[in-house]
Amino acid sequence: MDRELLLKDIGLNDKEAKTYMAILELGKSTIKPISLRAGIKRTSIYNFIDHLVELGIISQAEIRGRMHYKAEAPEKLLEIQQARLERIKSSLPEFLSVFNSNVKKPKIHYYEGVEQIKNIVREEPRCQTEALYIWPGEDVTEMVGGEKFMTDINKQRIEKGVFIKSIRFRDKDVPFETSSHGLENLLEIRWAPSDINISIGIGIYDTGKVSFFSSKEENFGILIESKELYDAMRVFHDLLWEKSTPAKVGEG
Repeated sequence: MDRELLLKDIGLNDKEAKTYMAILELGKSTIKPISLRAGIKRTSIYNFIDHLVELGIISQAEIRGRMHYKAEAPEKLLEIQQARLERIKSSLPEFLSVFNSNVKKPKIHYYEGVEQIKNIVREEPRCQTEALYIWPGEDVTEMVGGEKFMTDINKQRIEKGVFIKSIRFRDKDVPFETSSHGLENLLEIRWAPSDINISIGIGIYDTGKVSFFSSKEENFGILIESKELYDAMRVFHDLLWEKSTPAKVGEG
């Protein structure tokens, strides 16, 4: 490979590379022979030599009133490259922090206890047009604040015109005000197949967020903002919706 190209790879410009090669080939020399060998005007070559001296790959010494230059051992080039790699390595965490700040990552919020978990359900009236649910029944209803709180949330949602498609479980369902199937409540219910048992509540909001509500036994809720998860859970809901039985008006 061209030696001057290698020198450029470690950060020297074209004239610095030519100057270094001239000094390396001459062994030890004054400025005039270096200028002639490098093909660079004597008046401008000092700038390039000074930089090579700063890098430590050229040394200089005054002998009988004249400045002489010589190349250091070529291993010095390797040391420079290794030092540069070490600086990059030590700065890598800082670069990664900038890189990661620009990567779109899911936002995950974890809640424990009824009062905190209520914050998840408040996502429902923030929807634009629709929210989807898989709702196991009374146990989860109590976890998210109980019937009164859910009724208040439903009234806010209905006032805003947000429609709900909810998959419920007939044997665990406990009706309350605004929880029944029908246009009055902007709520469509389907009953999950009897052979399917899901103990965790799932909410899918058109704000791009997905929620999970545990039973009272584990006492937690999670709200995740993630397009990929949102799209996947919509597919899951649609598949279960197709297998579920439509409720009659007033049921639920």
